[in-house]
Amino acid sequence: MNALPRLLLFVGLTALTLYLFHQAQVITSQPDVDTSRVVMLFGSVVIVGGAAGILFVLMVLPRVGDMIGNFFFQPDVQIEKNPHSSAMAALARGDFAGAVEEYRQIVQDNPADTHAYSEIAKISCEHLEDPAGAAQVLEDALQHEWPPEDAAFLSSRLVDVYWKFQHDARSARALLLQIVETMPGSRHAANAEHRLREIEQQLALED
Repeated sequence: MNALPRLLLFVGLTALTLYLFHQAQVITSQPDVDTSRVVMLFGSVVIVGGAAGILFVLMVLPRVGDMIGNFFFQPDVQIEKNPHSSAMAALARGDFAGAVEEYRQIVQDNPADTHAYSEIAKISCEHLEDPAGAAQVLEDALQHEWPPEDAAFLSSRLVDVYWKFQHDARSARALLLQIVETMPGSRHAANAEHRLREIEQQLALED
């Protein structure tokens, strides 16, 4: 039974209960009370009121609760699963190799997911002691065509690998110069210029 017919039936039974109760009160207030009629009316009140209560508890109340819950919390709206959830779960339990494999599957399914490439590189460097593998992943990714923002993001991650983990300041410098040249005036270029100054200071000390 749909919600509206349930509600109408409940309202009808409630109204009938109130009417019968009122009639019983009227009869009992008369000087010459018909006891059998009073008993019959009160019995009807109990039966009809009980039916209304049962209908409300079993059929109307759950529906009202669902409507209130949907209004405030919207559980009927399907929540889109985070594509990184499996990889994040593996990372949280310390399964770093498993997390990398999950992220590799993500980029296989969605080659445009720059965050997944970045996470593979980060986990490989910080947890698996594999900066060479991290660099390879990012270098391979940069062989594809990317929007400038995405290319700069991946290049910046590769700079991190070159400089912080492989201690290859010259490769990091060359990549930063490329960002400055291809995205002049952008925030990526500004960040690259700042890091270039740090790397050039290091190179000057080495020379």
